[in-house]
Amino acid sequence: MNVSNRKAKFVGLITVIIIGLIILFVISRIFSYVNRPKEIVQNTDVKEDSFNLNINGDYLTYVRVNEKYNEEGAIAYFDKKNISDDIIVSYYKDNSQVSSVDTSIVGTFTVKYEITNNGEYKDKTRVVVVTDDIAPNLSVPDTVTITSDEAASYDVESGVVVSDNTGEASFSCDNTLSSVPDDYIVTCIARDKNGNETVRKRLIKVVSGIEFEYDDGLIIKYPSDNKKNYTYKYSLDNGQTWLDASIKQKVDIKNGNVIALVLEDNKFKMSSTYYIK
Repeated sequence: MNVSNRKAKFVGLITVIIIGLIILFVISRIFSYVNRPKEIVQNTDVKEDSFNLNINGDYLTYVRVNEKYNEEGAIAYFDKKNISDDIIVSYYKDNSQVSSVDTSIVGTFTVKYEITNNGEYKDKTRVVVVTDDIAPNLSVPDTVTITSDEAASYDVESGVVVSDNTGEASFSCDNTLSSVPDDYIVTCIARDKNGNETVRKRLIKVVSGIEFEYDDGLIIKYPSDNKKNYTYKYSLDNGQTWLDASIKQKVDIKNGNVIALVLEDNKFKMSSTYYIK
């Protein structure tokens, strides 16, 4: 065999080896592709926390004073088993333990939920705020008409009524009345123990009372109020007989005293007596 033939065989062998390596590489890649994992599956055997405690409802709860507080509680699980019956619930106010959330008083309460399972302890906290943002109810009478004689002793708080959702409220009215006939605005203020207040104004009309003048005869001057249904009468026999009168009535005195009377809607309003000396 000459040199050229041996060289040709060597080249052919090398070529066969290279082609074989290429074929093996291609087969290997095809095999890897066919057997590739279709998806990455999370290891479900790993558990982040099999013991859980959670509050039902809001962590911050508002309730108005004297309204009912609804305790929503908490829920606990261990390995998907409900163990909520083992939760201990306790209440605190101002760092002192109390029996419950007392909504009769304004303040902040803490509700603590605690549970221990297999030596592991968990707790959660809810804050309950009892508030009072309701002002007292204050009722004042409609317009009242009194006479100058009554003004000095008239109670401006007469007929005023106050109530409050806390059950406790006070009120006061400023007394601006005088005996001078006029319309007087009286301001009344009601306050509850939590600082809420209500202001109402009432109108008190001061009118002249029954007046007597004597000048060659007795003249009775009756008070008037255009908004009131007043009726005027007088008696010359100490009330045995009543005569109709005008707002300015001249009286012929015969004997005895003169009684002047004012009726409002046919009910007694006021009277005054002129004593003959």
